[in-house]
Amino acid sequence: MRLSPARPLACLVALLAWAGARAQEPAPPPWRWDALLKIDALHIDRPSTDAGMGYLDLRLTLDAEQLLGWRGTVLRVEGLATEGSKPNRALRTLQGISSIEVARNSVRLYGAAIEHSWREDASVLFGLYDLNSEFYATEASGLLIHPAFGIGAELGQTGTNGPSIFPNLGLSLRVRAGFAGGAYVQGVVIDAVPNESSDSGRTWVHLSTAEGELFVAEAGWRDTSNASTAPARWAVGAWNYSRAAARLADPDKGRNAGAYVLAQVPLRSAPVARTTAFVRTGFANPDLNPIAAALDAGLLIEDPWGPSGPAAVTVGVASAAIGAPFRRLLEARGQTASRREIAIEADVRWKMRHGLAVQPLVQHVQAAGGRAGRNATIAGARVEWSPPAP
Repeated sequence: MRLSPARPLACLVALLAWAGARAQEPAPPPWRWDALLKIDALHIDRPSTDAGMGYLDLRLTLDAEQLLGWRGTVLRVEGLATEGSKPNRALRTLQGISSIEVARNSVRLYGAAIEHSWREDASVLFGLYDLNSEFYATEASGLLIHPAFGIGAELGQTGTNGPSIFPNLGLSLRVRAGFAGGAYVQGVVIDAVPNESSDSGRTWVHLSTAEGELFVAEAGWRDTSNASTAPARWAVGAWNYSRAAARLADPDKGRNAGAYVLAQVPLRSAPVARTTAFVRTGFANPDLNPIAAALDAGLLIEDPWGPSGPAAVTVGVASAAIGAPFRRLLEARGQTASRREIAIEADVRWKMRHGLAVQPLVQHVQAAGGRAGRNATIAGARVEWSPPAP
């Protein structure tokens, strides 16, 4: 069969035209600004307390490959401003009430990191790093405001300033590698005392052998074929502080270490009422920490009544098992100790225009601080705003 010379010529012309059009397309900018504003307005019934708090996070992301020729490298810098009251000082729970409550209001540099990827699913990161951005995290629990639905309460309670989570980030070195089928492993070494222990309102890097390091490792699987906001996944993790920590009830020191497991399971994949369940549990050393083990679980229902209704309905329960040494301390103070502190939360999220979201919510806390009979109900709303993507 003879091939007409007109056909390959036409193909060549079309190819050149496509290449020219691609060359005329503007390259993406080498930098991007992101902003996130969160405000919580809450009322606690016992003791009767009204509380408002908020934060503004500004992030600048720089493509170092475009700017400096560093292939596969990204730079990120974040600033943080926090303001508001401290409702948990009145209720004194072990797990917290709001994920944006801070010990001291401030305006400061929050995060700064450089990340280099040598393939799409393998990278190394160095800088001020939020452990919960990648470790011990489930997307399905992300809308709930209770802190235990971020990082597990048994790990979140550890360390002088926490384990490099909001609002105190520590200098970290994180390595992550993914494999075919969605499996991954990741590990991080972090300054054991993020920021300055005597001043939690400023960013401070101080490395010391006396303070030591926190090591965290996690291995798991994620359904990379599912583009859902909360695809199927599971993971197991372990953590350990290099330096011994003081015990609760005696002057001796002990090893502060623990482990956790998590799972996220889509139950319904339809566009309307897409439903995902999550469950996470972990343990810590009860001789060193008030919470010996924690369990949280819940449901995320997206677009429960279609596009005309709320964007999501989410519910969760967080249970913290109180260790025997801490219960004995409470009883020595004349208080009746409980074996568990339990928090239940339900939220309805509405998406408005121009990047605004409003989320009415209710929480109920039983045995706040591990004290039997210390129950409270919290009602309020979270408001979020972020500029829409261009």
